[in-house]
Formats: sequence, C-alpha cells, structure tokens
Amino acid sequence: MTKIQAVVIVIAALLAFPISAQAGSLSGTWSGSGYVEPTNGKRESVRCRVTFSRQSSKVYGVRAVCASPSTKIIQTGELLMVNPNRYVGDFYNAEFDIAGRVRVRLSGSSQKVTFSSKNGHGSMTLRKN
Repeated sequence: MTKIQAVVIVIAALLAFPISAQAGSLSGTWSGSGYVEPTNGKRESVRCRVTFSRQSSKVYGVRAVCASPSTKIIQTGELLMVNPNRYVGDFYNAEFDIAGRVRVRLSGSSQKVTFSSKNGHGSMTLRKN
C-alpha cells in the first residue's frame, strides 16, 4: 500500500468524527491528528480538517481534507448516529479505489475514531475548531 492510500484511509476515518451526543452539535468544522498503518507498509502520522453538514436527524454528510508528510487527500462520505455516543460510517475514495468502515466513540469533548479497510487501519482524535 502506498502512503497516498494510507492517507485516504485516515481521511475516511475523519468522515465519521462527531463531537457531541446531540445530533445538532456535530455540524461545523473539526480538526485533529492520528495515524494510519497500511496493511503492507509503515505507520504514518496525519492531520485532518473535517466539515460536517446535517442531512437528517441522524445522518451527516462529511468532507475531509487530510495531509501527511507525503501527500494531501480530499474525500467525502456519510455517517450515522447509532446511539447517543456512537457513530458509524462508510467511506469510498474513487481516486484510489479505497472503501472502508469508521467507528466513533464520544468521551466528553473529544472523539476516539478507529477505521479499517482491506488496505489498512488507523486511529484519530478530533476537536471542534
């Protein structure tokens, strides 16, 4: 897996970053950092900026811009609130043909996000700007 594919996986994780258990509070822009680890590569750090747009009471559209030392990726997706402190989303990046799953667990004013695909996995934390 290339570094670009790894960064795409991280961006996918960002597509599911909610900050509050209340659906209305997710909208807006968030920033954070974490890592991505390709299935057949080296772990790499990433930083992301994510914008959430409410589509319904439990669904948000997401646009994420992420960067690693080697590349920049822009990606979109959706996430769903499955209970007051958990969100799940799917992502797809057509440029690199990468799809995967994102899981978010809220804790106070931060989120722990984990994500995986056939190309790798990673973790991030975001905070509201």
